[in-house]
Amino acid sequence: MPVDLRHFRSFVIVAEEGNIGRAARRLFITQPALSRQMQQLERSIGTTLLLRSARGVELTAAGREVLVKARRTLDAAEETMAVGRNDEPRGRLALGLTMAGRRDDWYGLCEAFTDRYPEVQIEVSHAKSEQLQRQVVSGELHAAITLSPARHAPLSYDVVRTDPLSVWMHRRHPLADRPELTLADLGGQAITVLGGPTDEASGFNAAVWALFDGTGITPEFVGTADVYPGMAARDPGYLGISPPLDFPDDVVEVPLVPARTMAYEVARRTETEMAAVRAFGPFAREHFSRSLHDHSRRA
Repeated sequence: MPVDLRHFRSFVIVAEEGNIGRAARRLFITQPALSRQMQQLERSIGTTLLLRSARGVELTAAGREVLVKARRTLDAAEETMAVGRNDEPRGRLALGLTMAGRRDDWYGLCEAFTDRYPEVQIEVSHAKSEQLQRQVVSGELHAAITLSPARHAPLSYDVVRTDPLSVWMHRRHPLADRPELTLADLGGQAITVLGGPTDEASGFNAAVWALFDGTGITPEFVGTADVYPGMAARDPGYLGISPPLDFPDDVVEVPLVPARTMAYEVARRTETEMAAVRAFGPFAREHFSRSLHDHSRRA
């Protein structure tokens, strides 16, 4: 049987699930039928793509290579079908969402986008911005919302939202009762950053460090393997600088003065022609601009 797009789509789902049974349920076909598709694909390509075990399946080296190319093939097919309908995005949009920010805002954006473009099916995943960018580069994701991302050459970026920076602390921190804080007030304080103080890959960390460049102020940057706001919920000594996040109730916000901001940007592969990807960045920028305008009117 010749290989068609159905085989590639099924293979991508199997790779994502790591389990034939779960992939079959997601594809609404039987497990034996899906297994036959994978066998047909392997015979046609001429090598083993999946290693099967009692726990599920894992990709071989060839399987990982085919996964990247299968995703690109599916994207190309979607782009081809969209010719003449560039104003009508459709199909699957694999979207990464940063763990920063307020999750309800991101879900509200996704809901608004699918209301506007009902033929688009958004599949979301959550991770730190740097991981999301790697997934966009590899083709695992079509686009991702990132916070102050470190730039990757194969990607293009659209600023969609700019949020003010505040100092966030556990309510038992000695500075938590201040009405506002300056950078000078943070000299000698332990400031939590992501992934450790030497994590040069983090655009967020670089943006926080840059606040103190040339000021002569020397806080102590401390790293954590935890993702915000998990650390803040446990440590009475926690202090961080960031836009608003989904912090727990025990964390208080103190404005940072003078005001500073950090940007959220949609990262996408520069060469993409997918109508849904091209539409998402401008839509997100308009959505958040409208939300800010509505909030200002209510205030």
